Amino acid sequence: MDTTKKQQQTGLILGIVSLALPIIAGIISNAATNSASSANSLGGLIFLLIVVTLICLAALIVGIIGIVKSSGAMKAATAAGEKKVLGIVGLVLSILGTVYSAFDFFFVGICATCTVCALAAAMG
Repeated sequence: MDTTKKQQQTGLILGIVSLALPIIAGIISNAATNSASSANSLGGLIFLLIVVTLICLAALIVGIIGIVKSSGAMKAATAAGEKKVLGIVGLVLSILGTVYSAFDFFFVGICATCTVCALAAAMG
């Protein structure tokens, strides 16, 4: 009984983390972009994009683990005849976090990184 609740709580926490990491990456990106000086802007922008891309990749991995853990916790709760509300919420949050972080990783992180690299190559 206690084990399935802990499994569901683990899935819920992973879902929250997978949803929060891309949001934190966006906040970091906006704050750094607004405070960048023109002298170091290209180097800072490249570093910033690498960091944001890695944060979104970590969120993607955490989201996938959250989906697996929540699904397993829901199956265990069903087999034990217990409520599976936390497992469902963890699964939904993990799916939302995975989709959001995948969008950020592929469309924002990789495309922006390629754009900055092309800009750096064009500058010399």
